[in-house]
Amino acid sequence: MTNKDAWIGSMEVPISGIRMDLVSSHQSTYLRICSENPLRTLNSSPWGGGFGTHKVMMNRQVDKLYNEADPLREMDEFIRREGLNPQETAGMLTAAKVKDVGYSSLTWETGEDGDISEFGQKLAMKPVHEPLQVCSWVTVGLGNKARAGAELPAASFYPGTINTIVVINGCLTDAAMVNAVITATEAKAAALQALGILVEGQPATGTTTDAVLIASTCRGQTYRYAGTATALGYLIGRTVYEAIMYSGQLYEQTPY
Repeated sequence: MTNKDAWIGSMEVPISGIRMDLVSSHQSTYLRICSENPLRTLNSSPWGGGFGTHKVMMNRQVDKLYNEADPLREMDEFIRREGLNPQETAGMLTAAKVKDVGYSSLTWETGEDGDISEFGQKLAMKPVHEPLQVCSWVTVGLGNKARAGAELPAASFYPGTINTIVVINGCLTDAAMVNAVITATEAKAAALQALGILVEGQPATGTTTDAVLIASTCRGQTYRYAGTATALGYLIGRTVYEAIMYSGQLYEQTPY
């Protein structure tokens, strides 16, 4: 499903133990996705970057002119002032309006035997106990749209403009986590093409400051692949695509 209207507040999601809140504090507005149990994460942003274990994922809205001399220190202090543990928090920055986040979730429906196929191999599952589920949140801002491989002027690293967070109910190998980043990125490029976003007449593939965060609950079936030929890759691709279409259309209506 995909959200149809902008919303403010809290959201229960299909994955057990996961909750999303839109928080507006005196410091900033941000998305906060919390897990009752630690999640295995792979984050392209510096805050909780690389492979790690986190219980909180944050997508923080900042001013377009945000240009801290020491952004890691500033983000650490921000997280602490919000009453969170920096060691348990993976974060992103964006100049996009986080209230216009796109959200989509899907659950894989297995056959009567409870099996799914991964590159032609049958994988036994226990769908009643731990179904394969994927939830994606994306905030879209297109002020610095880009096309990978094209010649572009140098741009500031901060803040991320199309930020993608994907939470997966399943166990992923390190290779599958990296594969999930690829699939999410391909879905982003496909959605931008469908939205008609161009750079000098050619389809944009993203912006100069995008970020992606993949999180796994480490419950249920183990997945070694997450490409588009797999059930997991299909769910990642569809949810990211739908989330970007929603948030991207809001941006096109009221660019900022």
